[in-house]
Formats: sequence, structure tokens, C-alpha cells
Amino acid sequence: MEATPIGLSFPEIETPLVRPVPIVSIDTDFPEEEANRLAELESFNKHLFRPNTYLHKWWARRSGTTFRFILKQLVPGKLKRDYYSHGGLEGLVVLDPMMGGGTILHEAIRLGANVIGYDIDPIPVLQARASLSSIPLFEKEKVYRTFEGKLKEGLSPYFKTNCPTCATSCDIQFILYGLRKKSTKGEVVVVDSFMLREESDGTQKRLEELYPSRQVRLFGTIWNLIDKEEARTKGINGKNSDILSVPFHERYVPLVITGHCKTHESFFKALDLKDIDTLESARRWVTRNIRFPTDGFEIPSGPKSNDLQNRNVRHFYELFFPRQLMYINHCQSILRSLPKEHTLWMALLLSTSLEFNSALCGYKGAEKRRPGAIRHVFSHHAYSFPYTALENNPIFYRKASGTLGNLFESRVLSAGQWAGAPIERRYINGRWEKIAILNEVDRGKECSSTGEFAGNKRMFLVRQIDSSRMPLASGSVDFVVTDPPYFDSVQYSDLSHFFRCWLKTVLPNEANWDYLTESSAVAETTENDQKFGTTLTHIWQECNRVLTRPHGRLIFTYHHWNPSAWAQLAVALIKARFVLTNAFVVHSENPISVHIMNLRALKHDTILVLKPLPVQTERHWQKPEPISTSDSYSFCQVCGQMLGWVLDNDLPEQTILQAWSDFFKG
Repeated sequence: MEATPIGLSFPEIETPLVRPVPIVSIDTDFPEEEANRLAELESFNKHLFRPNTYLHKWWARRSGTTFRFILKQLVPGKLKRDYYSHGGLEGLVVLDPMMGGGTILHEAIRLGANVIGYDIDPIPVLQARASLSSIPLFEKEKVYRTFEGKLKEGLSPYFKTNCPTCATSCDIQFILYGLRKKSTKGEVVVVDSFMLREESDGTQKRLEELYPSRQVRLFGTIWNLIDKEEARTKGINGKNSDILSVPFHERYVPLVITGHCKTHESFFKALDLKDIDTLESARRWVTRNIRFPTDGFEIPSGPKSNDLQNRNVRHFYELFFPRQLMYINHCQSILRSLPKEHTLWMALLLSTSLEFNSALCGYKGAEKRRPGAIRHVFSHHAYSFPYTALENNPIFYRKASGTLGNLFESRVLSAGQWAGAPIERRYINGRWEKIAILNEVDRGKECSSTGEFAGNKRMFLVRQIDSSRMPLASGSVDFVVTDPPYFDSVQYSDLSHFFRCWLKTVLPNEANWDYLTESSAVAETTENDQKFGTTLTHIWQECNRVLTRPHGRLIFTYHHWNPSAWAQLAVALIKARFVLTNAFVVHSENPISVHIMNLRALKHDTILVLKPLPVQTERHWQKPEPISTSDSYSFCQVCGQMLGWVLDNDLPEQTILQAWSDFFKG
């Protein structure tokens, strides 16, 4: 099914839904303590708790357990509100107008709801359509095994080396590179660390064993090897020492091959003449066979893309070593021969594999607990530029980090098995145990219009839409549940260019790839705070219009340290005519996540429950004392209370902005 570009209409529901839901439990009650406990547990390994939502890379995913708790409090019947009971929303309509990673759609469809998901970015839309679909797993596995066989035929000869012990031909797992840098005495090669591997018993494998003189001789050049600490000491770590005159991947020098011999198992070795010849053969193959168009692959200007431009990287294909370009080329070619119904999920799997297969990948295998692990491109929610780059072998036959086979096993096969029989965790007798939720499935049937919802459950309609103009009839949605953008400093749309340029070549008609990324509800600069509020106003107004009465609710999670973020949110909700009925606080972030570690980051979300006006307001919020705490939980709690007071009093916009500013000053 071809996606309809943003701005075009879809068939509306002919008549508003009429299904009385006498009690909306979340207005007065929410199991905060239980939700916090599960959300905190999930935050350490979210992909293990909700694997079916992780087909493709996306950022800032909230805990699925949190949204299950929220949705369970919307269930009409009290018996079905228990977290571990199945279903409860059968036939009701749940809308997420800013769906991102799609967590809410998955949680709602598990409970039997019919779901609508909108996002302005095509990647979340494609991922949700693929991961919610009901293609049998045995069909996917058959397609994948055929695909993998063809891929290995073309690539295997380029990922071979000889075992340093017995000289037997064996498979490369990955290659480590050092970064060329300028110094006062010529070029040097810098690595993150000389440590290659440290075993649990304390034994080490170090780079000096392969290069005793700390010099590498390749391509007729001799470089001294130093680590990043020495580079910093000698002043070789600044921009003036960067080599920008050659293509990005040529700024790296191959140093170490890691492979696996069936007799001698894993090994590290310096490159020999055969390895160098293999590299050169791959380079020649790319030169002869690949012509990447410049159109669509240019690095755009953007908060994170500028980091690439500043390093004189002009096109995304410059970020890949020759063998990685061969991999992409072969994948694109084989993909075109697949049955149409399998193209979408397979294209997304190949796209997300690029995060583990580019010259921006780093090495964390030196750590005791992570032997052989890859530091993927967006591990820090930004482009990473390691001194030690890692070229992965995507077709390595053993289970290993970042291989296509490993990604298929985890993100398609295991995820699909979980979707057919979802698992939750429950604290029993002092320990966490896995609990199967019987009679639930995390998949549904895609439809072309909401008219197909009538009399059905687990139907999904997912579109690339600007949610400020939703093609839905008034009163056609029971609940809007979402997780809006963070407000500022969110470069997910910008970072997604890394994937979009490739997806566009294989799925040209599945999305509007030329949409305006600036239309998202994000204030890209401090001078543009109002953009966040203005965009949200239009979206909230549409939410008010499509919500059915009297039980319709808008519910979303939010946190931010910036008073402008809360002020703009409040202004948008007032203009959209919403009042706050209740607010709760739940854990949201793992404090050791690398993108927030050692930062003043909030680790909780405020759950905000709102009714569309006009309503009989039963609760009047009292203005809280100014914020004087840095505690994440208390901060979010008080912010919810302040928002309720502001909405109750329907203050003028400038008064709201000043009130939040004063409130944050304490």
C-alpha cells in the first residue's frame, strides 16, 4: 500500500462513535508505586521488555509498562484493569498523534483497541506498519534465509583471512582501525586504547603484542601508534590535527583483524599481505560497480549533521568502508527481488543494521563484560567519532554483535514470538518472574480507513500525517494517548537522515521522503521557543475536536527542566481548551544511560490527564510553592500541580510565561 503524502485526506468515520464509558478510572486513581517499580526495571533493558517495537532504530522511547498501566486505567470494567489481566479496550479507539517509536500503539492493540498512529517522520510510520502486521513468522524466516544465502554468495570472499596459528582460511568477525592525525612530526595513528581484550581472570590482549615497536607500516607509509591520552597530552586531539582532505573512511588505518578459527577459536592478528589485497579488491569492486547518486545523499545542515559537515563529510555514503558499501549494494539488489509483502520489514531490518556497520562504529570489546561488542553509531544519541573505528562483518556466521543474522533473530524472530505470546514481569516472593499474558497478541490488521473499525478489534491505521490537520471526524476517538516531543535539543529528525537516504532508494513510494522536518514540534533554538507551543496548540486543538464525550481524555507524559517548555505547553493546552484532571509521576530514564550519565537529567515523567472543555470541573488545583528542589520525582510532581493551577485559571499568555519563570526561580 502506498503512503499518502502529508496534507492529503483519508476517508472519515461517517458517524461519531457512541459507546458510553461511565467511569474513567485514571481521573482519580493510578497505581504509581507499582508502575514506578516496573518502569525502573524496564529502563535498564527496554528492548528486552517490548522487543516487537524495536525493529528499527528510534530514540527517546518511553517504558511500555508505563503506558500499559495508563491504558489499563481507561478500561471500563474494573476486573479488567488489573495489569496482568488480558484485554479490556476491545473496540475502543486510541489515537497517538505523535507516535514516535510506536510504543503506545503496541500497548493499546494488545488490549484489543483499534489504533490510529500519526507521525510527521516516515520512519516511525513504516516501523509501526511493519511491526504491527500479522505476517506469519515461518514466512519471514524462509524469506530471510533465502536473502542471507544470496548475500553471503556475494560477500563471503571479502571477509576471509588466515588463522595466525594454523593458516586455515576462516571468517573475519571485525577489523579495528586507528585514526590518522597530524602532529608536529608528521602523521600519527591514534587509538582509544591499546587494550584489545581483558578476560575475567585478568589476562590481557594488547595492541603492542601485534606492533611491538608501536609503529604500523602500510601502503608504503610508517605511522607511530599512540592512544588518545597521549594524543591529548601532546595536543594532537584538537581540530587542527584532523585530516580533512581525504574521504572519511580513508582517514582510518586498518590495524587489527579479529576472526574465528574452528580449531583455535577467536584470535587477533595484524594484517598480512593477503588481508591487504582483500581490502584493495573490495575498493576496486566498489569503484567499478557502485555509482551513488549525490541527490538524496547530501549531508543536510542540522544540529547534529553539522558535526559531519565540520569534518568535511558531504555525503552519507562517505561514512562507510568499501566492504560496507558492497554490503549495502548487495542488499539493495536482493531486496528488489523479494515478494512485495516482505519488502517493508526486510528493508527496515537492513536499514537499522547500518547503525552497526559504518565507519562511525567504535569498539568496546576491551571491557571484561563486553568481549567483541560494538559501540553503535548512535550510542550517545549523536554522531560518534571514535579513534578506534570498527568495521563489522554483517554476515559473520556466529552469534555476534551487530550482524544481520543476530538482528534478524532478535528484532524479527524473537520479537515475533513475543508478539504472539507477550510476557510481563511480576515481583513474586522477593524476585522478578516472567508472566505470560494469555489471550493477548501484539499485532493486528492494517486498514485503509477508520470505517473498518466498526465491529472489530485490533485494527490499525498508521499514516505519515501532520497532526495539526487530522483527517478524522469529530468525536471519533475515545482516548488520545501520546508522548510529545521534548521541546528543545531534540535532533532525532536530523539524525534520521542517516537512515532515510537509504530507505528512500528501496521504498520510494512508501512515504513522503521530502517532508519538511522543520514542521515538527521542536524549538530548534532558544529564540524559537514559541514554535513548540504553536505547533502543539494546533495538535491539541485537533485532539479536542476528535475526542468523544463525555469519557474522551488526552493523556501524555512529560518532563523538562526549562520553564519555557512548561509555559509553552500550558499556553497550548489553554488555547486547545483542556483542563487537568490529575497528574502522576513515574520513573522514565535509566540513570546510567550514556546519553544522560553525569548530566542534570530528569529521571521521571509526569503523567498528565486532561479533559476537553466544556466540563464540570470537580477539582481545583492550588498553586504550589516555587520549585526549590533538584529531586527528579518531587520536581515532576510539583510541575504537574503548577500546570493544573495555570489551566484552572485560564491566564493570559504573557502572565503564564512570567508565572512559570518565577516558579522555576524558586
